[in-house]
Amino acid sequence: MNKRDALLEIRIENIPARFVISAEEQLKKYAAEALKEANLPCEEIVVYGTYKRLVLQLSGVPSKTEEKIRKSYGPAARMLKDEKGAYTPQAAGFARSRGTTPDKLGVETVPNKGEVLVFETKVPGRPSVKALAEIFPQVISKLQFPKNMVWEKSRFRFARPIRSLLALYGDKPVVFSMAGIKSGRLTVGLSAKGSRPLKISSAEKYFKTLEHANVIVKDADRLEMLRGELAALSKRMKLAVEADPELLNENLYLIEYPVCVMSGYSQEFLKLPHELVHLVMKKQLKFFTVADSKGILQPYFVGIRDGISKGQRNVEEGFRNVLEARFRDAIFFYTRDLAVPLAEFRAKLGAITFQEKLGTMSDKTARVEKLSAGLAENSGVNADKGVVLSAAANVYSDLTSNVVREFPELQGVMGGYYVANAGMGDAVSGATGGFYWPLSAKSPLPSSTEGAVISMAGKLDTLACDFATGQVPTGSEDPHGLRRQALGVVRIVLEKELRLNIGKEVLAAMSALHITPAPGAAEQLMDFIWQRAEALFAEYGYRFDEVKAVRELFMSGGDLLDCRDRVKDINALRGNPDFAGIAMAFKRAKNILRQARAPLSGAPDEGSFEKDEERALFADIKAMSGRLKAHVDGRDYAKGLSELLAIKPSLDNFFDKVMVMAEDPKVRDNRLNLIKSLVSLFEGVADLSQLQ
Repeated sequence: MNKRDALLEIRIENIPARFVISAEEQLKKYAAEALKEANLPCEEIVVYGTYKRLVLQLSGVPSKTEEKIRKSYGPAARMLKDEKGAYTPQAAGFARSRGTTPDKLGVETVPNKGEVLVFETKVPGRPSVKALAEIFPQVISKLQFPKNMVWEKSRFRFARPIRSLLALYGDKPVVFSMAGIKSGRLTVGLSAKGSRPLKISSAEKYFKTLEHANVIVKDADRLEMLRGELAALSKRMKLAVEADPELLNENLYLIEYPVCVMSGYSQEFLKLPHELVHLVMKKQLKFFTVADSKGILQPYFVGIRDGISKGQRNVEEGFRNVLEARFRDAIFFYTRDLAVPLAEFRAKLGAITFQEKLGTMSDKTARVEKLSAGLAENSGVNADKGVVLSAAANVYSDLTSNVVREFPELQGVMGGYYVANAGMGDAVSGATGGFYWPLSAKSPLPSSTEGAVISMAGKLDTLACDFATGQVPTGSEDPHGLRRQALGVVRIVLEKELRLNIGKEVLAAMSALHITPAPGAAEQLMDFIWQRAEALFAEYGYRFDEVKAVRELFMSGGDLLDCRDRVKDINALRGNPDFAGIAMAFKRAKNILRQARAPLSGAPDEGSFEKDEERALFADIKAMSGRLKAHVDGRDYAKGLSELLAIKPSLDNFFDKVMVMAEDPKVRDNRLNLIKSLVSLFEGVADLSQLQ
């Protein structure tokens, strides 16, 4: 059977870039569902999008749909015939409703219903062009957008008015109508060239035809072209265009044929903080900043326009005028902020509510100061307490500034500049500026130890506040970004080598709230933090069961660095041939204790042992316990695990020759106490019973 490509283009008025990616995902999903329902196979479904068109490409579509068996289910199978062997009225009625006779009915077992009567009909294949004429409008009508418009008599709803529908199967038009528009083979080229009408001869020639009309439909090709343009411009300028990935992605859906427009601006705007310059360009104008090889901003920018035209210099001038107007606003806000004493910013925090039950941002600042001081003392790192306290007192001050009210994304960053302006020194400024870091799973941490300490304090306070008041993330919902906050805590501890009892710090954070936390809130928060640690350990390459083996040690001790060291050594010893055996023996020992369910008296009585294997195991445990404790105290878990491996021969002999659950209660309890003493030693290193 011959195969051709099928193509649907929905040409629309300018759609916001943020709508396009979601629309592409929906197009692919709904097309796959509709093709399956229609029994129309397809080798590949690909979608593309620009601000003016959404495109669905179906590759390798046969000329006809496949034959389909349609099943209709009726009453229970026992209703086919009565006790005399005659067809029942129920069976006859079901057959009649399907245009057949009872003798053509079959029996099939259906989940939750048992055996029922079934009638199968063959639905023959039909031309793909006709099937697609139903599939395409069905897919279009399912697309959902954050905002919709109504513009024609049928009141069809879409993100923006639809201006044309191109639908082809090979070189044949797929004919349908919706939103007052009849599909055809016409589209248009680049708007900058006057949107010249184009007639597409076949689905296979669509992309080349549009490329010749300066429209790059395929997202990946357009992105490659955009990156190439920026790279070439950087090379010519001998400077670096800062190709922010988010900004690249946004520009990708604002153009159909990327052309770079480079221009300069006044040196006076370089007085603005780098981050503010970048954000004004990115957020308000979608422009790229330019820096030298050392990352120092230069007075140039790069804007992206859609296609080349004779008025390129006018475009450049227009871009520059708009940019400088935005910069003048930014300079106005920033200059006003620099004239305000830091204490005045701080004083205004009392008027900002943090949470109804937990007071204002001024109250939150006081809690973060207190937590920061405790963390600086307890973390085992050399943090300057003066710097920590000075920075912690000002981490939220910039929330009342003009710049942060205009650009909330710069909270924390601007605080660093205002602290520096107040003459508090580079160390305090740096710690304040990185307070909200890390901003994502892969973004940088605060550069200094002091910054890491106060960043962790702020995150722990936010986590404690929400868990104490029962605002715990559920499913994919996480309005306060608590997963990111908890991951930030884990990353700071591990990457900054902070030796902390996180459990104690969680309790300290909750006790500072002056409310009664929800029942089990502290334990729930510890588990929440541990889940983030598990994910990070998995990224490090450790297996899930290795990580699970140290979970209880974290929940009781809260030392993430210690847990990482244990997991690392478990992972390293996994290759030892005796390791799996000792893990299985330990699991067996734990199961015996769990099944015994009897209260045990304590230490085993050496004089009550009846078998040599008991005595040998007891002697090995006694000899090993001191060495093991020294290794654990010294955090040398590799040697500790090696000690456990060395006991394997006597433990194997014990299980082979000794009946633990003896009939004599005294003998049985003594053997259980022996196992208990061994299990306690193992659990001091890790719960090896978790290993698979």
